[in-house]
Amino acid sequence: MGQVFHVDQSDPSDEIVNHAASVLRGGGIVLLPTDTVYGLCCVLSDSVTTGAQELFDIKRRETGISIPVLVSKPTDLYVGGKDIPDYAKKLAETFWPGPLTIVVKASDRVKPEFRKKEDGSIALRCADSELVRKLILAAGGALFATSANTHQKPAPARFEDIEQRIIDAADCVLNGGDCAEGISSTIVVCTGDAPQVTREGSITEAQIKEALGA
Repeated sequence: MGQVFHVDQSDPSDEIVNHAASVLRGGGIVLLPTDTVYGLCCVLSDSVTTGAQELFDIKRRETGISIPVLVSKPTDLYVGGKDIPDYAKKLAETFWPGPLTIVVKASDRVKPEFRKKEDGSIALRCADSELVRKLILAAGGALFATSANTHQKPAPARFEDIEQRIIDAADCVLNGGDCAEGISSTIVVCTGDAPQVTREGSITEAQIKEALGA
């Protein structure tokens, strides 16, 4: 287990951010709070390939279920994605940063085993979190990120609810108290002619339709 650091999610210290970023750049796993729930992260890098597989191992789930990617700004849809439809760009402009995950076709940068096996897609999100934004910038790129729980168990929004074995598996642990949203993000699939909401969180399907003028 890595050292546990207490962190202010809205104003994280540069020292803690830089330490966590160095762990990520070295191929390690960081456990941290996002605006929705706690997550396990590793860097999305062409030169670092071990972290994503370790996320699958920690969550105890098979590959072929895509790992979401956290980006730092709404214009980063093409980080890990390609052939982005205009309506997906509109959703990013409207709801990012925030609790909306946008699923698009994965670029060649994302290895096949880390895409959704049925359609080769990848999920992207820009979290409304100063901690996450600073960590992405300090690490030098986007992050693979998945909720900090065993596959199919509830995603934890409080540090106290994280399984001890998952805390022990991380190389760096950031305890930021409770997550602001407290529930997982809304997921909208944007790989076809029209968006499809597959999980509704605090952003509703009605809000998505309204943003697109539907």
